[in-house]
Amino acid sequence: MAKTLPISEVKTHLPELVSKVEDRDEQIVVTRNGKPAAVILSYGEYERLRDTLDVLSDPAMMRQIHRSVAYFARGGKGRSFEDVFGEPLLRG
Repeated sequence: MAKTLPISEVKTHLPELVSKVEDRDEQIVVTRNGKPAAVILSYGEYERLRDTLDVLSDPAMMRQIHRSVAYFARGGKGRSFEDVFGEPLLRG
């Protein structure tokens, strides 16, 4: 859950807040006059969001995703990672 702070507090503590966001993947909602005005998030999270938006805004990609979901919902079978790439999937 995002932490909410007024812009005055963000200005005072910006270096520490950036470290928290970067180290812990936290988000901070910055308010101005009590209303949300901006969000501070890590660069990694920003990149993930941009990648997601790129996929969601690509009509051809979304059609393919929907077709794939429908295919597997009907019991369709896929190929394993190892079959496709010739090596086992390494789990984190």
